[in-house]
Amino acid sequence: MGNGEGIRAPNGKLAEVQRLATALAARVRYAQLVGRPVYDAQITALVSAARLMDAEHATWPPMVEEVLTELAKSLESGDPSPEEGDGP
Repeated sequence: MGNGEGIRAPNGKLAEVQRLATALAARVRYAQLVGRPVYDAQITALVSAARLMDAEHATWPPMVEEVLTELAKSLESGDPSPEEGDGP
């Protein structure tokens, strides 16, 4: 196996995923607060990071959990919060 740990990610790499996901979630939160668009690519990246953390049995950072929960609620209610597109 490549990393000596089977298919599991090393702790350092998982910590980096958590750090980057938190930074992206903070950026999404800021965009929501100031009325800027939230792009599909940002949502996709957050969901992908959350799935990776789930696969590794790692907890989501609080900011990631909060932002994803709010995005899910807005999608359930039909709120058009996220903007179409994939730019920053």
